[in-house]
Amino acid sequence: MTDHPSFKELLSEKIFTVSEINARIKETIEEEIGFEYVWIVGEISNFKGNYASGHWYFSLKDNETQISAVCFKWANQYIKFLPENGMEVILCGQISVYEKQGSYQVNVRNVEPKGVGAQALALEQLKEKLLKEGLFDEDRKRLLPYLPQRIGIVTSPTGAAVKDILKVLDRRFPNLDILISPARVQGDEAPADIISALGKLYKVKDIELIIVARGGGSKEDLWAFNDEGVAREIAKSPVAVISAVGHEIDITIADLVADVRAATPSMAAEIAVREKFELKEDLIYFKEQIALALTNRIELYAREVDQLQSEFVYTFQSKLDSASSEFLNLAGNLDALSPLKVLQRGYSITQKLPKKVIVKDSSKLKKGDEVLVSFSKGEATCTVKETKN
Repeated sequence: MTDHPSFKELLSEKIFTVSEINARIKETIEEEIGFEYVWIVGEISNFKGNYASGHWYFSLKDNETQISAVCFKWANQYIKFLPENGMEVILCGQISVYEKQGSYQVNVRNVEPKGVGAQALALEQLKEKLLKEGLFDEDRKRLLPYLPQRIGIVTSPTGAAVKDILKVLDRRFPNLDILISPARVQGDEAPADIISALGKLYKVKDIELIIVARGGGSKEDLWAFNDEGVAREIAKSPVAVISAVGHEIDITIADLVADVRAATPSMAAEIAVREKFELKEDLIYFKEQIALALTNRIELYAREVDQLQSEFVYTFQSKLDSASSEFLNLAGNLDALSPLKVLQRGYSITQKLPKKVIVKDSSKLKKGDEVLVSFSKGEATCTVKETKN
């Protein structure tokens, strides 16, 4: 049999409390690797973002094991994308022991997506988020004013972009009222500057159009225009916004949110106002269209008047014919009922003199009364000799 220490023999050794043993483990681990930064590759799972504290909690696993990880708010605010479950990452952090639980974890300082740049991933995540919210929808975008009298520009006051814009605007429509709201357009402070510059223009009376512009540069130089805050500030503009960032091939989130995207700052100015000769051509065109519309309307009204006149004449003639026919019919009926017609049939009318009261009853007469008898032709005065009832 193998020798096995008895319980008494074991008791003779030093006995640790739970706290003491966890402290020894913490000390051992931290002495070995705790103060060193380690790089670990694995798949994220059980990701939880604490919205109250701003901390991230998750596990990093491979095919066989996993390790807990925490990324505190002061660290994750510098990470450009939001980790998701199932995402393969490479993280940098320090191993620490949580004595109360007797567990260890990685205190994460930085995270990079494996195979994809953090910046590119952050951009795609933001695009998807804003797309779902409808900020890129065409039906929310406004038409540009036909002839703006006051234009606001957000850009660097010393850059090439503002010079290009002013040059084109002056050539196309001199004496236009232009207000420049200066902002840094590159660097970490640029997004806050752009947001502030836009906000100032929103408070200015009679601004009809805003141009947000920056000249060409690398993707990193233009990154301020991929900022979520800048995108949301553009989206809430009370007037139409033209975004002109970089060159033709550069498309930023600001371009997608703006009402109109221009390939360059110069093109933004071309789009913003019409040139004088274009306005002259427009006026000639509008004049011709108005004249044509008036001619068409007059011809339409003339046809309607002719139609109404024809209908009136027809209706009047029809009513006149109907009335004439009715009149003749009534006249015929009246003629048939006329006393003269009765007389023509051999009857006579007797009137008592001197008042010429028509006599309908012989009892109204007495011997000696004088009466006037009317015939179809002529009349005679007679004296009553005798009456019979």
